[in-house]
Order: sequence, then C-alpha cells, then structure tokens
Amino acid sequence: MRGKRIIGLAAALLLSMAVAGGLWAQTFAFDGYINSGVGVVVDDNEDNDPYIKAFGVDSESNGYRFRLNGSFTNEAKNAGGRFRLQGQRRIDQTGYLSMPYLYGWVGFLENKVTLTGGLIDDSTWQTADWWFNDDLGEGLGLLLKATPIDGLNLGFGAYTISQQSGGGNNWLQFTPINSDGTAGTNRLPNFADIVLKPEDMKYTFNASYTMPNVFRLGASFRTKNKAGWTATRGLDADDYTYGGREESSLLLAEFRYLGVKNLTAIVVGNFDKLEDFEKRGNILLSETFGYKVDSLNIGLNAVQFLYSRSNDRDPGLLFNPWVSYAMDKVVPRLDLVFFAGGQSKMANGSNQWERRGFAAQSNVGVADADDDYSVFSIRPSVKINLDGRTFLEIGDMMNIDFANFDGFKTKVSGSNDRKSMFSNVFYIDVKFSF
Repeated sequence: MRGKRIIGLAAALLLSMAVAGGLWAQTFAFDGYINSGVGVVVDDNEDNDPYIKAFGVDSESNGYRFRLNGSFTNEAKNAGGRFRLQGQRRIDQTGYLSMPYLYGWVGFLENKVTLTGGLIDDSTWQTADWWFNDDLGEGLGLLLKATPIDGLNLGFGAYTISQQSGGGNNWLQFTPINSDGTAGTNRLPNFADIVLKPEDMKYTFNASYTMPNVFRLGASFRTKNKAGWTATRGLDADDYTYGGREESSLLLAEFRYLGVKNLTAIVVGNFDKLEDFEKRGNILLSETFGYKVDSLNIGLNAVQFLYSRSNDRDPGLLFNPWVSYAMDKVVPRLDLVFFAGGQSKMANGSNQWERRGFAAQSNVGVADADDDYSVFSIRPSVKINLDGRTFLEIGDMMNIDFANFDGFKTKVSGSNDRKSMFSNVFYIDVKFSF
C-alpha cells in the first residue's frame, strides 16, 4: 500500500510540474491509443454455434491494444529518449504491459549523425504500403544514422536480440538450451545469457532518399542471424534454417511517387530467405494505389506472393479494390478482396477479421496439384468520427473460401468433404487516441 501511495504522489508531482512548468511541457511528450471491439461470428458448418469474440480491427489485435508512447528531448535538442508501454493480444506471456522499445539517442554535427542505443524500434525506413507496412526490425543494440544531405537517410544497426511479433505482445523471447541439448521453456531473457558470436548478430543496412513532391526511394538489407533466440540456434550453420523472427536474410525495396496531390502510389519488393533462396526463397510484391477527389476516396491494394522451391509452387495473387465517401463525420466504405492462393483468417483457424485478414498458402500450392485455396470477401462498413481522436466503426465481413479439392469440413467431427466455406462477422470497433 505504501508503495502505491509513493507512486501516486510521484505521478501527481510529475503531472503538476508538466502543467505548471514550461520546461516539462517543452521536453516531454506523451501519446497513445486504445482500440478494441467485438464481433459476432457465424459460418455454415452445422456443428458450429455462433460466438462472440473481442477483437480490435484497427490494431489487428485479439482482445485489445493499449499503447502509451513517451519521448524526451534535452534543451539543446541533441539528445533524447523514447519508450513504449503496451498491452495487447498475448498478455499471458508478458503480463498486462510489455515494453517494445526503450532507447536513448545522441546527435552530432547538428544531428546529421545520431547514435541510438537500447531496445530500439525505429521507423525511419518503414514502408508505407498496405500489406507489408514494416521494416527489417531492430532490437537490443545500436543504430547509427546519418543524413549527409537533405532527404538522404543512411543507417547501420547491430542487434543481439529481436522483439517478437505483435501477436506475442512484442516480447523478448529467450529459449534456453538444456545440458542434454534439448530446448527449454520459452521465457523472458536474463540479459547475461544474451551472448552471440559476431557472425550471428543481426545487422541491418538502410538507405532512403526523398525528393519532396517527386518521389521517395528506399532500400534495406538484413543479414541472416540468430537474434530470434529460437530453440534450434545451437545447430551448425548448414543445418540451421534461420526460421526465428527476423532471422532470415532479406532485401527490401520501396518506391513512392509523390508528384500528384491526393494520389497515393507505392510499390514494395520483399526478397526473403536469401541465405537459401533456391530452396526456400519468398518474394513479396506489394502495390498500394489511392486517389482522393473531394469527399470520395478510391483505392486498389494488390499483393503477389512468389515462391522459390525445389518443386514449383503456384503464386498467390491478392486484389483489394475499395471505395469510401465522407459525409461530414460519417464515412461509409466498401472493400472487396479476391485472393487466389490464399485463405481468409476465418477459414484457416486464426479467426481474425482485420482488413488484412488473409493468409497466403505458402506451404501448399504445388504446381499442377489439386491443393489450391482461394477466397472472395466483401466488407461494407461505416466509420463515425466522434472527433479528431475517437471513432466508432460498424462493419460486416463476409467470406466465401474455396478449394479445388475437399478442403473444408461439414462437421467438426467429420473429415473434409466439401470445396467451400462461408463465414460472416458482424463487428463493432472503437479507437480512442490521446
């Protein structure tokens, strides 16, 4: 109880200083948001009863997402720090809150060169497309950035452990190796155990150049590494698959056209598993287009999934045309999706209905074999913007999943005996930003 009182008094003191003192208001900044919602789910399997699940569509999070971001900059504007407190999806692993990043930075030569250290998550080279919308990842380590001329951003990073995905609340997973060579239980790390050989570190090389109102071009490269700390990291390099999060060698390229007002045009190329590309390589091509005319917005998102394997694989092709129209604070929208070589996440067992709620069939789809999936989805929705920071979305996602073989069950207890599945989710989603 005494500890809670001390924390409460400290928080009250900090708040009063922030409000009353100009210094605090100038050097500290906080922001964040809360997103959650509920959906009513039904499908055409006669043994499946309707159910209700908590899910945040905007944050693509089971349950909810809470984020609190903080930043500090010193009076000279040449040093600072950032942190994030987060709760989402898998709090059974990390507790109610995790810390996806916590780092400080110092600047030199009028901040044309900066050195960042700590648990890093830097978005300087994150792509802006609809599907990938990410970078090569950072982690616990150092990031050196340079801006030798306006618009040019260069970066080199070296990291000993990577944050896990958002599905794992971005926790730092560590899997110990027992004395008999078997894997122990995944746990949070004791940083005294985080020791890698130089060749097993995660290194990233990044560059981007922006010519205002013309284009932005970016490229990043990640080396193969063992910073995911998976159970098989003790294997020899010839046997290790680099299958942990952000462990594979990857080349990422992006082009954004900025020459037309109200036009969005982005192309991203993602070339993964370069360490064994002939047998396990993946190519992801993502295109995002949109145009705004007064209150009307139209767009097309397209994604191509290409696979390099010892046996030929059919590609995955996803197309998502959409249109919305703003009527003051009410914005109706219609999304259509056709995905050849993939499934809805309602059909593959994930039971999620975010707008990117689709999964490629990378493990099947052998050429000239009857093992292909596809899906057609339609989603009408309406967003009500209560103010600039709060909205309510009401929508309905309808999926018809297909297979060219008996890929779906009629009954839970039965075997696969049909070639299609229908699922429907009526949902309400709320987001409050602060």
